[in-house]
Amino acid sequence: MKNEVQEAGLGMTDLLMLMTVVIWALNFSVLKLGLPLFSSPHVFNFLRLAGATAILFAVLRWREGSAAVSRPDLLRLAVLGVMGNFLYQALFIQGLKWTSASNASFILATTPVLIALLSLIFKHEKLHAAAWAGIVISFSGLYLIIARQPGGVSLGGQGLRGDVLVFVGNIFWTLYTVFSRPLLQRMSPLKLTAWTMASGTLAYLPLAAPEMSGLRRGLPAGAWAALAYSTVFAIVIGFVIWYSSVRRVGNSRTAIYGNVTPVLTAVSAHFILGERLSGFQALGAAVILAGVTLTRSGHRLFPRTKIPSSNGA
Repeated sequence: MKNEVQEAGLGMTDLLMLMTVVIWALNFSVLKLGLPLFSSPHVFNFLRLAGATAILFAVLRWREGSAAVSRPDLLRLAVLGVMGNFLYQALFIQGLKWTSASNASFILATTPVLIALLSLIFKHEKLHAAAWAGIVISFSGLYLIIARQPGGVSLGGQGLRGDVLVFVGNIFWTLYTVFSRPLLQRMSPLKLTAWTMASGTLAYLPLAAPEMSGLRRGLPAGAWAALAYSTVFAIVIGFVIWYSSVRRVGNSRTAIYGNVTPVLTAVSAHFILGERLSGFQALGAAVILAGVTLTRSGHRLFPRTKIPSSNGA
């Protein structure tokens, strides 16, 4: 625990985390601008995952000296990679093509709520009553985001299909997160991410390969700039800073910044893409963030009342 509380007040770690959430917020707009320049969103995604894999392994060898893992762990990492860096990424990138950057960001903000539910299902932890309230509130906000208007959900809308794909993809990301925990007890987050990124990239290849022919006809500079930003800044640099923050100041203080990302995404998408949130969507966003906060921190705000046991224990 000593390495988790090295900075008492605001310091360089907080500045770096603020920089990271800005990078991630801008990445949604960058993706929306870059995807139409490629023959397929899956070609874009495969290229950025492949590039990130190469960089992560280079950083891993530099920082840890070896990328080796045991054979049993390699199989587990491969399965995790398919969930977190193939199924999630494929569903997310296709969903983002059909929905707005703001909507996608707010849907992904429900990740802590899904993690809490899955942790309960797999008996990793129990949920406080406040956490249950936060889950209900968050899903109410999610409905408002998807509905977009007081009339309710339009079942035939392309935006709805995009929202659903992003949400289903987020379920796979949540599974990846929950099942990564045992492996993180015996390997670094950097090693886990490098190997799962590699297996996810390999699984992605059959989906992207049939549409790679468009690359031979040449791409505008903006396409390569979007790919470089999303690969180097959003995946590699963002990841390194995030886990460095976890080590230096702890999970709770780092997690606070996760609530900032969707807000900055909505603001940046307004100025870069011209996206406008309806009143319903803005209300839904606020409800989601309130629910996520209650799910994460409700046990501190409303501590359980202990009932003395009959045997005096």
